[in-house]
Amino acid sequence: MIRELTAVVQKRFGFPEGSVELYAEKVATRGLCAIAQAESLRYKLLGGLAVLRACYGVLWFIMESGAKGCEVFVSGKLRGQRAKSMKFVDGLMIHSGDPVNYYVDTAVRHVLLRQGVLGIKVKIMLP
Repeated sequence: MIRELTAVVQKRFGFPEGSVELYAEKVATRGLCAIAQAESLRYKLLGGLAVLRACYGVLWFIMESGAKGCEVFVSGKLRGQRAKSMKFVDGLMIHSGDPVNYYVDTAVRHVLLRQGVLGIKVKIMLP
């Protein structure tokens, strides 16, 4: 994976062969990383798991990891032709003020399914 990313960076920016080195670190607590959880939800939905079940699974995992609160939004054509939004909330979440920048981790991802695109937003209130 890292080798592929290195090749992409070299090709994109025109660096000579062997001049770029990439280092990756594992996320310490995956349950408190919004990006990791949004990707996890994305792969669950691509695998054909029901939206409700997938979202509650992610919500449960985040709260078990020690978060103070979390929100999961899924919007798009969930079932049927008409698009709708679903919001799953647990714990407490701050929405305004400067502390949002320090205590709330946010991620947005898109899932391309057979019938259209779903949007995923994950917000985690860190302990």
